Amino acid sequence: MFGVHSPAAPIPVPARDSDRRARPGATGAVNAERRAGPVLPAAAICPHRFSRWAWGEGLRAGQTVALMVQDLGQAEAMRLGLTRLGLRVACLDCAGRDQALADSLSQAGAALVVVDTALAHAYAGVMGRLAAYPALWWNGPGADYASLDLALAEQA
Repeated sequence: MFGVHSPAAPIPVPARDSDRRARPGATGAVNAERRAGPVLPAAAICPHRFSRWAWGEGLRAGQTVALMVQDLGQAEAMRLGLTRLGLRVACLDCAGRDQALADSLSQAGAALVVVDTALAHAYAGVMGRLAAYPALWWNGPGADYASLDLALAEQA
């Protein structure tokens, strides 16, 4: 991809003192006022830990779990963990709203739903549209109850 005569520019390296610390104000050094705050990485979901959690929740082969997750990496890890147990996985469309989402959820016949906290407003549109509601677990920060992050941390 990049040959000898590559148009790609070299990456600038910050100027460093002899004790290997970046000099303040030097080109490439990160200034404190430019930092917006601590950047927290997204919690990684281990498929094996997720399958142990699902087994502990009483899910068995042949049942269906619906996923409404934005992060494709987390969704794939969840799917791998669930299919390890022989569960069916229904990935719900995050763009679907109200009746369309309720129809998808009722056709899936899910025993459990995992929803991102960022998609709570979309899942709220399902309320009042189903005859029976599956168990609900929240994925991500901000969940006050039924937090998947806390449950998976206990599996460690």
